[in-house]
Amino acid sequence: MIKDNDIIVCKEYKGIEYIQFRKLLEFGIKHAYTLKGEKINFRSKSKEEKESYSKIYEAIGLDVKTLVKPLQNHTSNIKCIDRVWKNKDLPDIDGLITDKKEIALTTTNADCILLLFYDPVKKVIANIHSGWKGTFQKIGEKAVIKMITNYKCNPEDIYCFISPSIRKCHFEVDEEVKDLCENIFSFTNKTNEFIEIGKVVEGKQKYMIDTVLINRMLLTSIGLKNEKIIDCDICSLCNSDKINSYRAEGKDFRLATAIISL
Repeated sequence: MIKDNDIIVCKEYKGIEYIQFRKLLEFGIKHAYTLKGEKINFRSKSKEEKESYSKIYEAIGLDVKTLVKPLQNHTSNIKCIDRVWKNKDLPDIDGLITDKKEIALTTTNADCILLLFYDPVKKVIANIHSGWKGTFQKIGEKAVIKMITNYKCNPEDIYCFISPSIRKCHFEVDEEVKDLCENIFSFTNKTNEFIEIGKVVEGKQKYMIDTVLINRMLLTSIGLKNEKIIDCDICSLCNSDKINSYRAEGKDFRLATAIISL
């Protein structure tokens, strides 16, 4: 069940439900992560997409004309945004950063992790799509490096907010993905902490991977304070009645969106 707690608040506006992080609200940052709704879908070219964006932008007090959404493709490519871009001009981009007002950074997911960053000192925000492929490419870490390099951020000042996503309890992979994960992150000497042996399915050994923990390790290693990495702790598959999930919904899956704006 998804309900208000010390980390998030749940809200509803004209039929669209969404969650917000209490700490971002304290900072006065407009943002949201949308929950599942009968007529809500942020999947590109879906019949509900336009109305869904109109509703959520109105709900959090933003002009939909400030929307900046990339064409995500599970890359580690990140774009610094200084104006409103059309999504067709942002191909193969999975991360957005800005220090400008009147720009709403937007990403979508259905199991993948969406990371919202905020530096209250330099007034910089980022919105990063980090599925397992993006996580393996260390896109979250690369976003912080870009915030440091391009905006002079101090990593100790940066907050990271982790959206609902598939968690270790349900992120089941084959040996090939497990081996790739072990090879990439062997330098941590902690792969046993985020990889567990799972069930044997149809004669094949499965493994469970904790991509949220991997992201936390990467972010703390680059200088973020652990207490400033704030996780909603919501599994999309455990809560697929309220959260969009590709693994639960199959080929007709719908997408949720995460939005953040100064």
